[in-house]
Formats: sequence, C-alpha cells, structure tokens
Amino acid sequence: MTKKRPPVTLFVLAVIIYTAFTGWLFWNHLDKITEFHRLSLFAIVLAASGAFLVSGRYVNSFVACFIAGLIYGFGAFASAFLCYHPSAGLVYACLPWTFVPAAFLNKWIRPENTTVDLLSAALSLLPFIFIIACFYLAAMPKYRFVPIPLGTSLSAETLTGLFSPTGIKPDTFSVGFYHAPLGALVVGLILFFRTRRFWITVILAVALFLAFQDPFLNVPPAFWLSLPVLICSITIAEGLEALVLAGRSDASWLLPAAAVLLCQAIFNTVLGKDPDIFLSNILSGFSLISVLFIFFIARAGIAAHYPRMLVLYSAVTIDIIIVTRSVVEMIF
Repeated sequence: MTKKRPPVTLFVLAVIIYTAFTGWLFWNHLDKITEFHRLSLFAIVLAASGAFLVSGRYVNSFVACFIAGLIYGFGAFASAFLCYHPSAGLVYACLPWTFVPAAFLNKWIRPENTTVDLLSAALSLLPFIFIIACFYLAAMPKYRFVPIPLGTSLSAETLTGLFSPTGIKPDTFSVGFYHAPLGALVVGLILFFRTRRFWITVILAVALFLAFQDPFLNVPPAFWLSLPVLICSITIAEGLEALVLAGRSDASWLLPAAAVLLCQAIFNTVLGKDPDIFLSNILSGFSLISVLFIFFIARAGIAAHYPRMLVLYSAVTIDIIIVTRSVVEMIF
C-alpha cells in the first residue's frame, strides 16, 4: 500500500479540531492560567499537529493519524508538562516536527538514490540534537534556566498510566496510552517488528537507554521518554489501521491485543490506584469488546470495514475524551 502525506486540507482540519478540543478542555480553567502559561495550550495543539503530520507518512487513515496526535498531544505523558514551565512543553511539542525531514525524505529524493539511507540516518539525529541543544543552552551559566528539574527521573509510577490511565499523578511523567489505544499499540508493535524498521528501533533503544541514566548534557532523564511516546503514538495509528483492515489470515495476532486489554483491567483493579476503578474498567471492557468484535469478523473473512471503524473509533474517542477531561480536572 502506498503511503501518502495527509492533504493540506486534512491537516488544517485536524489542527482546527485539536484547537477546539483544547478550548473545550480548558475553557473553565482559563481564569487559573496566566497569559504566559497559556503557551502550554498552544504547545498541546503544536504537539498533536506534529504527531498527526508524521503519522501520515506511515498511515493512510485520517482518523488513525488524528488519534495519534491526540495521544501524543493530550496523553498522560504530555499532561505532565502542564505542571512545569511552558518552555518544556514547547520543546516536547516541537519534537515531532524534527522527524519531518527524515520521514518525508523519500518524497524529495528518489528512493533508488544510494544517498537516501545515509541521509535518513543523519536526519534521524535531529531529534536528539534538538533536545540536547534546548536543555544544554538553557542551562548555560549565562541563563541558568532549568524548565524541568534535572533530577526528574523514572520510577515505578512511570508505568502507572499503562494500567490505570485515570489514576496517574498529574506532575509525574507517566507513560500511558488510555485504554482502547493500548490494544492497537500491541497490534502496531507486531507490525513494527515484522517490518524491521532499523533506524526507528535505534532511536527507540537510545532514548530508553538515556531515560534510565543520569542527566545527560542537562537533559532530565524523564524527558527522553518523549521519543518512545511519539513512536508509540504513531505505532498505535498503524495498529488502528491494521485492526480495520485485518483479514482472516491476520486474526490470530489480534488476540494479544485483547489479552493486554484484559490484563489492563485486572491490574487496574488489583493496584486500586484509580479514583474511579468502575469507570476505568467499563472503558477497558468497551475496548476489549471492540477488539473481539473485529477479531470474530476478521476470522469469519468478513470485511465490514465501516462497522469496524464505527465500533473501534467510538471506543477510542469516548476513552480519550473521558480520560483526558479527568486528568485536566485533577491538574486544576
């Protein structure tokens, strides 16, 4: 299947919806946000738009790309930036845009050109260069500016968002992908490893390595998780598209997605950190039903793409709206 960039009209539409969603989320809290800190709201839209654009390089579905933007811009990890200096959120928001040159290189240079791989490797360094430049320059003696404490590192609570999306602490950089998208992440990861994307794997590995080290060139360890969060957001978009298009021969690898969603509900109940376990488990159950619905349709060899999209995207949309609103209310 040929991958195409999202048309400009669709990109503009996505930005408008992201902006409207941001306005709806924060409208009742504008009196608590200073004019300067309203930059954080701009950063949210910028982050989501960048993730949407990069996702369009690998995914044809507008809705799947749009959801990738929602996850990266409004998810548990992104929400933590609302508790820190707006400049940190702006760095996070600009990160997807540093992937644009490498992602769309083959649009500008013919794929058969032998320099493409070398240029792609070089351009893959841009996200790392950008992050280091922002934090290192800000912390120079001339400025001594640290938007996020250098000691901000990973802990057991970092993974809380995976199993308890509404049970996170707002100021903790928790990795979480809501309920329904977690199943799509599993499907997307299966595709990821089957297609053997070398350079993306290298970026993911290096970022995870740095996230577990001491501060490197004044970059807080937790911030390095921004790269895996972005990659996982795009992977979720691929997983959503795969769920909609899966055929009979693909049905077997849909079951791991259902198993993970079931485990999420169990862990959430056992951990008991979610302030509203009942609601969270309902969302997990709705997500599980949507994946099983697609599994049985795919196994029967029935296309039914539109019913799949209706059930799957309804589960994801309801999940994101409820959980994001809950997290914003906790912050303010």
